[in-house]
Amino acid sequence: MNHDNRQSLNCTQRIQRIGIALWVYLILQVAAGFLTSLPLLFGWHVNTTVFMAAAVFCGLPALALGMVLTGTPLTGLSTLGHRTLPTLLRAVPMTFFWSIGFSLLWALLGTSSQQLPAVFSTADKIGMFFIIGVIGPVIEELFFRGFAYNCLKRYSPVFAAIISSLAFSFLHMNFTQGIPVFFMALIFCWAYEQTGSLWVPILLHVINNSMALLVGWFPLLIILLLVLAVLGLVVTILMVPAIRQAWHQLMEKRALFRCVWKAPLFWLVGVVFVGFSLYMVVAR
Repeated sequence: MNHDNRQSLNCTQRIQRIGIALWVYLILQVAAGFLTSLPLLFGWHVNTTVFMAAAVFCGLPALALGMVLTGTPLTGLSTLGHRTLPTLLRAVPMTFFWSIGFSLLWALLGTSSQQLPAVFSTADKIGMFFIIGVIGPVIEELFFRGFAYNCLKRYSPVFAAIISSLAFSFLHMNFTQGIPVFFMALIFCWAYEQTGSLWVPILLHVINNSMALLVGWFPLLIILLLVLAVLGLVVTILMVPAIRQAWHQLMEKRALFRCVWKAPLFWLVGVVFVGFSLYMVVAR
C-alpha cells in the first residue's frame, strides 16, 4: 500500500484498521492458547510461562499489521522524555488508586479480579515475572500507546486516549480487568503526552504488573499499595481542573465519535467484550 495513501486515511478508516489489528491480536491469542494446550491432551506437562508467553507475543504481529495498514510510526522510543520525574510522581499513585480502588469494589460486590496462574517453582515465578511484568507491558504499550494512540492523535489527543484505552480494555475480555485498565490506560496516555517518551508509559505498566505479581506472592506488600492508592486519590483530586479541561476539549470534538460508529470492526470487539463479560458474570 502506498505510504501517501495511508497518510490520507480519515478518522473512520483509521479506527476501522485499529479494529482489524485488534481482532488479529485477539484471534492470535485464542489460537496460541489452543495450540499451547494441545500437549495436555496427551498428559504432557506444559510450563505455566509457556501459556503466558504465547499470549503476550501475539501482540507483535498485530502491531506490525496495524502499523502497515495505517502508516503509523512508533515515536517516543528515542528519548527518555521531558518532565519525566514529576509525571511519574503523579502517575504512579494514580495508577494504583484505580487498581486498588476497583479491587476493593469487586471484593465488596463479591466478585473476583484477575487471578494469577498457579506456579509451582521459583523458575516458574521468575519466568512469569519476566513475561507478565516486563515483556507483556512493553508489547502492549507499543501496540496501544505507540500505535493506536499515535494513529488517532492528529484528531485530538483526548479522543485518541479514549479510543486506544477502550481498545486496551476490550483486549482483557472481562469487566473486572477491563474497567480499571481503561482508567489506567488513560493515565498512561497522559504520561506519554506529557513527556513525549514511550518509555514512561512502559515503565508505569511494568510497575503496575510487577507489583500485582509481587503482592500475590508477598501479601504484606499490599500495605505499600494502599498508601500509594491514598496518595493517588489526593493527586486525582488535585488534577480535577486538568480533567475538566480535557473533558471540555473532548466535547468540542465529540463529533469524532461518529467515526467509531462507522467502524464496525472496532466496536464489534466492544460488543464481544460486553457479551463475554456478562457470560463470565452469569457463569459464576
